[in-house]
Amino acid sequence: MSEQLNEDALVDSKKFVSRRGGFEINANPEIVPPVQRTRIRVEKSADGFAHEPLAKKYGSAEARTKIGEMVKAFIPGTTTTPLLVQKKPDGMSLVHVWFGANFPLFRHSHPKFGDCLYYVVAGEILMGNQTLRAGSTFFVPNGQPYKYTAGPAGVELLEFRAGGGVADAPGMKLDETSFESMDRIIAGSYANDADWQVPERIGDTALRQADIDGRLSEI
Repeated sequence: MSEQLNEDALVDSKKFVSRRGGFEINANPEIVPPVQRTRIRVEKSADGFAHEPLAKKYGSAEARTKIGEMVKAFIPGTTTTPLLVQKKPDGMSLVHVWFGANFPLFRHSHPKFGDCLYYVVAGEILMGNQTLRAGSTFFVPNGQPYKYTAGPAGVELLEFRAGGGVADAPGMKLDETSFESMDRIIAGSYANDADWQVPERIGDTALRQADIDGRLSEI
């Protein structure tokens, strides 16, 4: 009986297709593994960032080298797993993002991709003088620079977008303003990378957080 109901639901769903697309499921995907440092080409890493103010301040070659050093430092501590990507007008996207323990996220923005709503799935982040734990949300208007530091267990977030970006704008804009701030990110990455343990499944960071909080026996 349940199988028949499921089949009927799928057939009925074909009647409902918006300009964003039709009914779609992506069931319990595995988390994409991080990129290893050995695969990073320092001289090419800057290609993924708009960084004109840094290039003007320090010189293009110097800025590109520093960006490459920063990318190589942080790259094994983060990964992004697509959950839903609609490549239609005003298409929605939902991705899962993981950052390792005490990961120092650099100041940046995404002017091409529109407003973004973040939901903290597990772990925590430190943003300014606030600690945002599981269940917290924060909204980033299109183009606004932001940064934060992951908590001692790391953090998992859901990143939701629904269009509204600027088509010819940069997908990733580096908003760090000095080599000194980037050096702190590099140092912080190497200081914490031994504790970067990517979760096997979405939400697993909650176990590490519970262990740190002394609540693991309650789970």
